[in-house]
Amino acid sequence: MLVELRIRNFAIIDQVELEFGPGLNVLSGETGAGKTIVMNALGLLLGGRASPEMVRADRKEAVVEGLFAVEGEGLPADLMAAMGEGAARELIVKRVVSEAGRSRVLINDELATVQTLARIGAALVEVYGQHEQQSLLRTENHLTILDRFAALESALAAYREAYRRARELSARLADLEHRARDRERRLETARFELSELERAQLDINEERDLAAERTILANAARLMAAAGAAEQVLMDQDGAAADLIGRAQSALGEAASLDAKLAEPLDLIGSARVALEEAVHALRAYRERIEADPGRLEQIDNRLQEIARLKRKYGGSVQSALATLEHLRAEVGELEHAEESAAEIKAEVAKALAQAAGMARELSRSRAAGAAALKQKMQAELKTLGMRNAVFEARLTPFAADSGLGCEAAPLGPDGSDECEFFLAPNLGQPPMALARIASGGELSRVMLALKRLEAQRRGVATMIFDEVDAGIGGAIAEVVGRKLKELSRFHQILCITHLPQIASFADRHFLVEKEERRGATTSRVVELDQPQRVEELARMLGGAQVSERFRRAARELLDRAQ
Repeated sequence: MLVELRIRNFAIIDQVELEFGPGLNVLSGETGAGKTIVMNALGLLLGGRASPEMVRADRKEAVVEGLFAVEGEGLPADLMAAMGEGAARELIVKRVVSEAGRSRVLINDELATVQTLARIGAALVEVYGQHEQQSLLRTENHLTILDRFAALESALAAYREAYRRARELSARLADLEHRARDRERRLETARFELSELERAQLDINEERDLAAERTILANAARLMAAAGAAEQVLMDQDGAAADLIGRAQSALGEAASLDAKLAEPLDLIGSARVALEEAVHALRAYRERIEADPGRLEQIDNRLQEIARLKRKYGGSVQSALATLEHLRAEVGELEHAEESAAEIKAEVAKALAQAAGMARELSRSRAAGAAALKQKMQAELKTLGMRNAVFEARLTPFAADSGLGCEAAPLGPDGSDECEFFLAPNLGQPPMALARIASGGELSRVMLALKRLEAQRRGVATMIFDEVDAGIGGAIAEVVGRKLKELSRFHQILCITHLPQIASFADRHFLVEKEERRGATTSRVVELDQPQRVEELARMLGGAQVSERFRRAARELLDRAQ
């Protein structure tokens, strides 16, 4: 249950603190007052997307915090981990959005990801907005709703994996059969390319090593000259470094016998002479070893050209050429045994298809049972919503679209072998017709409300949020919807944004969202209404800006009737 909601520097909200209770919590207010902003803030708290526009002008960051009292058993692992091992079943969620649009999530003062927050939010709260009514008009959503009601998500996921496997094998078989038609031509080409790459004996480091060797060969004369010049400076000319160091040793040798403090510099000079002699030996060996070799240089150039050609031909790099080599080996082997491979894959396709078909049949049986249960429960729910003689059906028909995969018994699609469409007969004596063709806005609202009630029952969600579900309804039907929300609030905490006084009159807590202008700035504020204030707000909802005593009497009557 959402116990408390705090919003700061969010859009046109400066600071709001709301304390919700169990039962039916209603938010009302004039159009544009900020009700949607409150919903957006709550959506952010449940893992919604953050954006810079959420931060109030001239502020650095927006903050939304919520305190949840967690109820029930069998909670998701993310939620259990967030609450920790303590006895307190409370969850404090905080979302901070910077003016640049970046956001941070804290759950019980621990940093978390938005994905984790979204999973936890889905376990705590079910949100129902106006757009979901329109989703009922799209028949492709009906099968999803039925599967959720019948708790078939796991079975459907297992089927989809089997279906994916069958499609992959089928595509591989089709590719083999296609290639078999020009197998000889392709086999000849693949063998030639394979032979070319195998003869090349490419190595991942060869190009680098050859380039380094080429640089040395191309500059052999310069390198020999440099080594010789260094050798002369160190050893083979008048005033060479070796002679100078020798003189220094001689000068210090006798003196060191007189003062032991000169022993250390003398040792260092000796070490320097040894190092110099080793350097001279190394330079002499290098000069004797290096030589211009035009033949080797030409050989390296030819090899580098060959590597460059193969790189251009096989993907642009040695790595891609080596990957092509492995692919060609597999392809040649497959083409050489194409008939055998095709037979094996055909058997695998048949096995995978049989498995998928069997799982689809199980899904169909479960869906048929789920459709019957959904019909019974929906009609009971619709009856409580004023549609006393309504007939609701979830009709299953065989999958008819061409998915590129099927079997003789029944075509298979990504969701099994079924399609589903909801049918409704709102009134006595009418035959059920497709929901998308006949449902009015009010009927659609009640159908969705009934579906949400059933889904919330199954999932055990503690809090349900209804964002302006009163679209297309009014009068007596609005009162019926209000009573239904009130009934739902016995089992779930309900937060409802509404424009209808008939619904608002049933509230256990009624909040007013309104705009005010102060010091040249517009701010939305939210206040909880007491009984006299509720009368005034319901009168405004009934009569508009001009509230008269007649509307106040009507408002009191609504409140009395709701009680």
